[in-house]
Amino acid sequence: MIILKIFISHASANRPIAERFATLLGSVDNSVDVFCSSQEGAIKIGSDFVNTILKELAESDLFIPIISKEYYNSHFAMIELGIACAYLFGNQKQSEEYISPFVLFPVRRSYALSGTPISNLQAGELNNPSHLRNFLNELVDEGKIHLGARVNEKINSFVYEIDKIQLKQHDLLQDSHPGVFFDDSVFYQDKSDIVQCSISNDSVTVNFNMNPYESENAKLPNFVSLALRYIDLLDLGRYLDFCELSSLDFVLTSFTNSLKKITVEFKCTDNNKILDSFEFAIHYGENRISVPLLPMKSDALGHISEVCFVVHPEDVVEAEGMFRIGELFVNFEK
Repeated sequence: MIILKIFISHASANRPIAERFATLLGSVDNSVDVFCSSQEGAIKIGSDFVNTILKELAESDLFIPIISKEYYNSHFAMIELGIACAYLFGNQKQSEEYISPFVLFPVRRSYALSGTPISNLQAGELNNPSHLRNFLNELVDEGKIHLGARVNEKINSFVYEIDKIQLKQHDLLQDSHPGVFFDDSVFYQDKSDIVQCSISNDSVTVNFNMNPYESENAKLPNFVSLALRYIDLLDLGRYLDFCELSSLDFVLTSFTNSLKKITVEFKCTDNNKILDSFEFAIHYGENRISVPLLPMKSDALGHISEVCFVVHPEDVVEAEGMFRIGELFVNFEK
């Protein structure tokens, strides 16, 4: 029996996905031998980890890197990719398709390998059933594998599982670019006099003062806002595929008695058009807020550019206040 030896290269942060991918590939044909260092038993107890990796790389017929944000930051994964490139360009691997990259969102196929000697290689999306089917069909056409039963069912089940893993791991705050804004038609000496924010790993704290110079006739800003900006755009529509009751949940902690209401705005595409907005009453202390996604269901929900927390003059008792946004996540397991 001819055995196709596949090496899956991945960052440790993507271990659950890599393990499931290895299981999928191993299930399509008994002649497929998959090496994935994360899998139980892949590296035997007492064996040298580095030597095992090098041996498996040397013996592999197909090298599949799972390109993710974490992959670029993994020194070991990048070394594996470098060795694979050396094998390819040194003609130590006979197949021109020796390296078959797959990407994980938000990494895009078009720039997954840009700046590398293999930037011309076509990458597939690991959570795209069509890309997976095409990849397997190419191996069949090359005579490397024979597909067993229920392949489409296995692919769809795999994509469902990794989508769920990715969505659960998605840190909405860490992936955003927070900034504070206000209606700057008002007089100010320094923007930080009106509003400023401090960012930690799991929260953003906003200090605002709509009348910092305590002028009796001062024109107040029409709004002050904390905007979480998403350069790669945020796909909130994916969560509705799992549960129509999905919601964006967060905790707003009001540190003063000033704030009595806040508006949450969802903006879409590069034009920052407001898709929808929701108002919530606020009291002193912790406020657990849940924003339903279903009312916004549309193609635009897959292209969210900003989530904004907006305060208007009529939303406050006093001009000055402070609040924190934390525990931000999408709840899709209801």
